[in-house]
Amino acid sequence: MDFSIPYYANTANGNFQHPMSIYRVFAKAAEQNNWMEALDKPALSPYMVGTIQNQGINNIATPHGFGEVQHTGRIDINGLLHYASSELTRSSAFVREQFDYDALKMTNEGVTYKQWSARHIVFAEGVGVKHNPWFAALPIVPNKGEWLTVSCKGLQLEQMIKGSVFIVPLGNDRYRVGATYARAFESLAPTAEKKAWLMNQFKKYTDLPFEVLFHGAGLRPTVPDRRPVVGRHPQFPSLSCINGLGSLGVLWAPYLASLLVKHLYASPFLPEDLQLRRFMHT
Repeated sequence: MDFSIPYYANTANGNFQHPMSIYRVFAKAAEQNNWMEALDKPALSPYMVGTIQNQGINNIATPHGFGEVQHTGRIDINGLLHYASSELTRSSAFVREQFDYDALKMTNEGVTYKQWSARHIVFAEGVGVKHNPWFAALPIVPNKGEWLTVSCKGLQLEQMIKGSVFIVPLGNDRYRVGATYARAFESLAPTAEKKAWLMNQFKKYTDLPFEVLFHGAGLRPTVPDRRPVVGRHPQFPSLSCINGLGSLGVLWAPYLASLLVKHLYASPFLPEDLQLRRFMHT
């Protein structure tokens, strides 16, 4: 957070950052005790407002109260990706195409790919890494998540809600509601079962009518030890990889990218618990 939050707040990136608190809605009284215990942890207490509140969120049911998490916010990832790809395309630094692994050749100076040559290539492919002939051995486990975008007129939320689902304000009384978690699944497509579950969860928090505008699904790249994977291939040092960011990609990505670039060009240091070599050896 110390690295990534200032990154998103910097210059043009800041146009896509929306600071707002998270209201952690308790499902039962026992969760209030968990909240108070967490307050005693030095790493968490700066982010937590100590007082448990019992009212104050318009149109949201909070029978067991809620706690406020501060210094948080939302990043408009779609907007940021569109901006970044447009800027990179303008400077001839972005190509939208399927990567051809057979076209990548290793040289004494680094790598070549079609008409390009470079000292290093970094693969940031998520679950697609299973098709990568050099990094397919990494234990990247796809975890499927589904979410909704809903319109709920009159809800007028200005903070994020976290309970059995998250409810994130997107502006104009539109909200993202999610997400599900599934390690076993038959299809990559959104399912009627999960849509119904998400709608029922949303109904637990508000009696207001709502309309589902979008139902999406995606795959989180997870790792058995729940830590990202970053570093060079043990046999081909010109090939590097960043993966395994799970559901924390927005927070991890800027930090890991900076860490890897420094490692490739200036510093031998990489945190031991993030290194790729814990799964791939020479």
